[in-house]
Amino acid sequence: MSVIPVARLPRAGVGWLVCLLFVSACADPLQVFDDEFLTALDLGTRAASIPGDAPAVLVEVENRTSRRVETQLSWRTADGEAHFEAFGLPPDDKSTEVLICPVDEITLGDVGDLTQPGAFIRLGGGGVNDPFIEVEAFGVLLKEGANYNCGDTVTFTVEGSSKTLSGYQIFTYIRRAEAP
Repeated sequence: MSVIPVARLPRAGVGWLVCLLFVSACADPLQVFDDEFLTALDLGTRAASIPGDAPAVLVEVENRTSRRVETQLSWRTADGEAHFEAFGLPPDDKSTEVLICPVDEITLGDVGDLTQPGAFIRLGGGGVNDPFIEVEAFGVLLKEGANYNCGDTVTFTVEGSSKTLSGYQIFTYIRRAEAP
């Protein structure tokens, strides 16, 4: 922490410094600088109050298998542009992506072609040249307002399953943001 000699502060700065010292001695500074005080100074709150008005969707991709998993997350923004992010996840690991709203659609796979797989299970040592198992396509396009809202957390998991030919399946869980 650097100390500024009072002699180098402009007169207005000295006045503010004395005022702040006086206020902090008389009251809890956190109560003095509340939202109403900042709004009165035209410094109002510039950030959303999380989680209710959060400006993003938190998307998690979890590998709940004993093998390396490669996944592709894709989403479409309000302007119709598709975005893709690939994850290589070791066993029992997860990755998180923060998507700035508005995010109209999300899926594990390809938002433009729901028949494409969203995950591959790597056999052997899990290297890029090792054989792989293609997990059946998730095949569901999650939509903002219907399945999730800004501030929510969407979690895609890749898990073992006896209900598919590959022996693996993609599931999704939505955790709703609490209202402030």
